[in-house]
Formats: sequence, structure tokens, C-alpha cells
Amino acid sequence: MERYFVACDAGGTMTDVIVVDEQGRSVIGKAPTSPHDESIGYMESLEEGIEQLGVDPRGPEGRSFGRKVETSVYTGTSMLNTVINMSGVKTGLLVTRGFEDVVVQGRGSQTFIGAQWSEITHMQYRKHRVPLVPRRQARGVTERIDMFGTPVIPLYEQEVERGVRELLVDEACEAIAIVFLHSYANPVHEQRAAEIARAIMREVGREVPLELSSEVAPTAREVSRANATVIQAYASNTARRQLLRIEEELQNIGYSHSLKTVLGYGGITDIRYPRLFEAAMSGPVGGLMGAKYLSTIIGEDNIVCSDVGGTSFDAGAITAGVLPIDREPGFQDMYVNVPMLGIMSIGAGTGTYIRLDPQTNRIKLGPDSAGGTPGPTFLEAGNTTPTINDANLLLGILNEHNYLGGKLEVNKQVSHDLFKEKIADPLGLGVHEAAETCLDLLNLMMREHLVRSLMVGHDLRDYVLLGYGGAGPMHLLGYAGEHPWKAVITVPHAGAFSAWGGACMDYSHRRHKTVATVLTPDLDDAMKVAYLQPVNMAWDALEKELLAELSGEGFSADQISMSRVIYMKYMGQLDDIEVASPVHRVDTVDDMRALVGAFEDQYTKMFTLVAKPDVGAYQVTEVCVVAKVDTVKPRLRRHELASPQPDREAYKGKRPVFRKGAWHDADIWRMEDIKPGNEIDGLAVIEASNTTLFVPAEWHVRVDEHDIYWLERKDAQR
Repeated sequence: MERYFVACDAGGTMTDVIVVDEQGRSVIGKAPTSPHDESIGYMESLEEGIEQLGVDPRGPEGRSFGRKVETSVYTGTSMLNTVINMSGVKTGLLVTRGFEDVVVQGRGSQTFIGAQWSEITHMQYRKHRVPLVPRRQARGVTERIDMFGTPVIPLYEQEVERGVRELLVDEACEAIAIVFLHSYANPVHEQRAAEIARAIMREVGREVPLELSSEVAPTAREVSRANATVIQAYASNTARRQLLRIEEELQNIGYSHSLKTVLGYGGITDIRYPRLFEAAMSGPVGGLMGAKYLSTIIGEDNIVCSDVGGTSFDAGAITAGVLPIDREPGFQDMYVNVPMLGIMSIGAGTGTYIRLDPQTNRIKLGPDSAGGTPGPTFLEAGNTTPTINDANLLLGILNEHNYLGGKLEVNKQVSHDLFKEKIADPLGLGVHEAAETCLDLLNLMMREHLVRSLMVGHDLRDYVLLGYGGAGPMHLLGYAGEHPWKAVITVPHAGAFSAWGGACMDYSHRRHKTVATVLTPDLDDAMKVAYLQPVNMAWDALEKELLAELSGEGFSADQISMSRVIYMKYMGQLDDIEVASPVHRVDTVDDMRALVGAFEDQYTKMFTLVAKPDVGAYQVTEVCVVAKVDTVKPRLRRHELASPQPDREAYKGKRPVFRKGAWHDADIWRMEDIKPGNEIDGLAVIEASNTTLFVPAEWHVRVDEHDIYWLERKDAQR
């Protein structure tokens, strides 16, 4: 019997599902995201993918298709939606006395997460988010562990008893989070408080989830640790119900395994994983993991990943083959101690609303979006505010007969009339001039996001720019601009590249722990080895924890591989870097030198030599262990190259496209019929059912043996 791998990426606008067979061949399904019940969008996407395999999803074979699915991986917005909608469970908080406001007050920099510089410098734009745990649901407990892990004030157990009883009975809390200072260094007080809390639960007859910060996020930075622990208590069970609904729908078509989900740092786990908050920001992760695999195919270690969807523009950079890990990312105006691939996002996509500022009469794009529902105005689903996709349609870039493969009807006249009324006429412009201006502004926003934010301090000439997402190929050459990228590429499965990237991941868990130690030049080698013993102890403890966790999920020890990571920086510098340890332990002088050498080698690959200090003083800030189980992954197959001229059936004719203030005839091509080896000159539009590649007149497309599209300037070719 044939076996398949199914991966899904549910974004803010569209849900993409990719179905991969044992030979690495794949098909893609696409449907609007359904936040109220994510299983609806998932199953609609899966059914479209099944149809492309030649199977009727409502026939006998379609109704039993799940029996052929070996693994199904889902990444979506369930936990994000829980936090956005404030629909999690009522959560109580036990904290060190005097820190009852740790969640409410937060950190000052949380008030401008994701803001533009012009907004950061004006206080009226800053705002504190509504706390997930109001002040009245926090209880202080007298206790103190110092930064070295030594108890300096004992735990006042009667205060724990009183606080838990009040939270359970008076406040009727449905979950409790415990966050004590420096519990990452010594969890003894949190563990004893948890014992007392469980005893009180039995006494009052109410068992509720109990989360400890020393288990959820045993790292420094108490505000971020508190936020992570609260999110785990507040949102994980609500989000898990959405995932269980999807699993239930899969079981209805014969799927016999558990549903998997994607963790924010690029691993796969069971949806019953107890630390589900690690999947809160998993949406854009698949794209970076897919790009990491792609980099091994094209032989490039430096790749800028850019994902254009309907709601956001997500970007991340792989440098020297290293995936960027952000250990304190911003999530819904909160910093959280959750390792996540470093991704920077702005509100810019095809669903971005286009308005005029009432004071200045200037164009204002977003940051909000029409999303998948109600979508652009041409869908006539209730939205009357023009969007970027309305502009793409009016300019001839988007095919009105091919939206989502022609599944949805499009009324181009509605886009024209609303754009004229609300944008063009007030600006004194023609409809198409106004639409092109809006499109140019969006491309400029995305270009500036890449160059001025993500890539500050890096040389663009060293990086390949990869564009994906449903709208990535359509906007890619607009935001690539005149900048000297080493190369610009995309793929025909760009519309589901993040889902495809989800299929490229291993089943893995990751654990971090704060470790503070310093190596200075005045120490002899033996003392340096001694100073690194806390690193060994932390590594061993984390590895033991991960081994027990994965064994509990059904994996044998010989299936699990462990890798050890250390975070180091030069003494006095602000940022540490992630270094894969070349040694399993640091027990000898040679081990120590190998570890320091690995740090210095990684540092010189990532930064200029002028940043390296003359004095070799090093600071260790954190350690990590990654446990992996290999999974079956899709493959980019090597094809025989066809002739540069595409086959006749790939050509669909010509269509007028408005470009640089005038109409031009563009060649229209069917992407499914473009073969490796083919080359196409702009002006051209290459259409698929799930994406559109727009090629301006000054660009040229070459398809390589792996079906990767290389986009090159014609003047550069000459």
C-alpha cells in the first residue's frame, strides 16, 4: 500500500496542505483559514490535495485515504488565536512576594514590539497589552532563592496554602502558574509550592493544571519566564482542543496515528506534548526549515527567507548554515522565554487594507488585513475596503479566472469601483495609476524590512534571496529591487513552502537552561576546565530529562540522537551566539580548547573581524540539548533538463499588464507545464493554482534540474 506524509501550514489567511508520497513527489491543497474551527480549513485543503492525486475525496478511496498517511503534521494559529481573543482559561499566579505585578507591568520594551522607529519614538503609540492574568488573580509568597541557587529566605508555606485556596475558591481559577525568582538556578521552592498546591486541590475538590516556571522555562529573565509560564497555563489546553478536533477529522478518514505539530525552534512533536506553548509561534517556522534543506541542494549557506502571505510578511536569515534561534522572542506584545527561529514580521500581505489618512490624504497600508475572510473586495464577502490583491487584479498581474485555481468567483468590477471611489478619485489619479502606486509602496515596505531591519550589518552580496508563500513569487522581484543579492530564487510549490518545510523537520525536543560562568585570561587551563563543570552538569540533566520524555512518547534509546549546544559571547559584548559543541563533555584541557575554538570559528563566520576583541575573555550564558528522531522527508528530485524553450502547451497567450504607468502585453505561462531547463523572459506571468510568479520586463527566469526558479536581471546576464 502507498504511504504518504501530510504537512499543513495554517496562516492568518490561507491554510496550505502538502501531500508527499514515498518517492518525494508532492501535491498541494489550499483553502481559507477557519480560526473558529481550524479543522474545516484543514480538511478542505487536504481534500483538494487528494483530488490532485486523482482520488475523489468523497468517494470510498477518499473516505479511507487516512489509512495511507504515515504522519500528519499541523502548524496553525490555535494558540495565537487563543491569546489574541483572550479566550484561554482563567489563570491564577503565585509569585515571589513583591512581584505580583510581574505580568501586568511587564517590560517597557514590550510596549513597542514590532513597531516602526517613528512609532517607537512617540509615546502615544506605545501601549501595554491587556494582561492574561489580571492583578487580582496574583498572590505573593514570601521566599527567595539568590542568583547562585542558594535559599536565603525560606518558603512561607502558610502563604502558599492561603494563596492557592483563594485562587481556587474565591477567584475560581481554572489553572495556576508558579513563578519564583531565580527558580532556574534552584527549583526547590517552586517544587514544594506545587506539592502544597496539589494538596489544597484535593482538599477543596478541584484539580486544575499547575505549571512551574522551573519546568516550563528554566532560564533567566523573570518577566519573559513568567509570560511563558502563564501562556502555557492560560492557552495550551484551549489550543490543544483545536488540534484534537483536527485529529478527530483525520481519524474519520482512517488515520490511525497521533497528529503532530511544529515547535517554534523547528521540531515536530505529538499534540499531547505537555509543553505545548513551544508551538505558539510555529507558523513561519516551516519556511526556514525548508530553506535550510534547500540550502544543501543549491550549495548556499547564506539564505534570506521571505514569506508573503495574505496577512504578514515574515523574514529570517540563515547565516553560515546556522538557523537563527531567538531565545526571547516577542509574542503578542510579550517577551517569552521560548526558543524560536529568529523571524521578523510586519503587517504586509495581499490582504493588507489600503486607506487614505484623513488628515494628510496620503495612502496608508495596513497594518491590518482582510485575511481569508472576508478577503479582497472582489470576493464580495462583506469587505468594502480595497486591498493589495485588489490592486494586483486591477493591474492584470492576478488572473480573475484563476483565483485559488478558479474555485472562487471574482468580480473585477467591484474592485474597480471601490478603488476608484475610495483611493483613486480622492488622490486625483486614475484607478490603475493609484493601484500601481499602492503596489510599489507595499514592495518598498517589504524591501526596507529586509534591508534596514533584518540584514543590518550583513553584506547582501553574500546572500541568496528566497521568496515563497502564496504571494511570494508575485511580489518577489518587486521587493528584491535594485539591491545586489547574490541570487534571487523561488520554487513552484512556493504557495505551500512552509507546509513543505514542516515535512522536512525531524521529530525533536529542545531544552535550555541558564548557566553563568566566565573564562578569563588570568585562569590557567585546569581552572578553565573546572569553571566549565556547571555546563557538564546542566547538559547531563537536560539530556536525562529529554531521554525520559521521548521514551515516554514511544521511542527507543537507539532511535534518539542527542546534540549539545552552548551559548557564549566575548566578555563585555551584548549578544551571545549559539555554538554546536564539538565535545560531549568538557573534562579535559583539549575539550575546553575545542569548545572555545568552535565558538571563535562560529563568531568569525557571523561577524566581521573588527568585532573580535583582543583579550580572550569568554562568558557562558546558557546551555541547550536537542534530542532528535529522524523522520522520512520529502526530496527535491533531480530532473533531466529540457530545452530552454518551454513546450507549446505551457503557453496560455498574452494579457495586458499595467506596468510603469502604461499597459503592456505580457506572456502568460502555465507553471505546471514549465519544465527544468526552460527559460522565460519578462514581461511574463507564470500562473499556478496556488501561486503566481510575476516577471517584470527587465528580468529573466531559468529553471534548474531541481525545479528551482533562478531569477536574473537581463543586464546582469549580458
